[in-house]
Amino acid sequence: MFITASLLVVLIGTSCQHDSATAQPGGGTYATAASQTIEAADVADESVREAARLAYAEEVLRRKSTRQLPSHLRRRRYQALKVLHKYRTTGQVVVPAAAPGLLDPQGRPAALGYLMQQTGRPELPEQLNRHYHAPISAIDDASLRHWVRMSGLTMEECAMIQGAR
Repeated sequence: MFITASLLVVLIGTSCQHDSATAQPGGGTYATAASQTIEAADVADESVREAARLAYAEEVLRRKSTRQLPSHLRRRRYQALKVLHKYRTTGQVVVPAAAPGLLDPQGRPAALGYLMQQTGRPELPEQLNRHYHAPISAIDDASLRHWVRMSGLTMEECAMIQGAR
């Protein structure tokens, strides 16, 4: 999905060789194809960046000591990190929208939303998305607090997974 600079020059150069009387407005089909390819590459770049950010968050969370947690919360945390790893490595990564949320505009779950869905609260991301458009740490909701408390994660760690901007 990436476009190289030389391919871009060839595409634009080919587009510019058309007779100006017959060329389509906006640079013709080659320029349009190049523009669409660049947009696809930008989306791919964002997905790669988001996957890298999640890999970093996963690594930080795995290295954190959990000795202070009761054994049932340590198990849940371990399971949550396995789910996060699966989300990140199976190509399901959704690039977060400009506004923080748990679902993208098409209804696909972002990392934290996926985590909620896969750990027993499939309705929670949609419920929270319907009522709040804020970073997870700014949402004051009893069902969210309960899920966080029972996940073995902290609110700060959930914000790290969400990547709230």
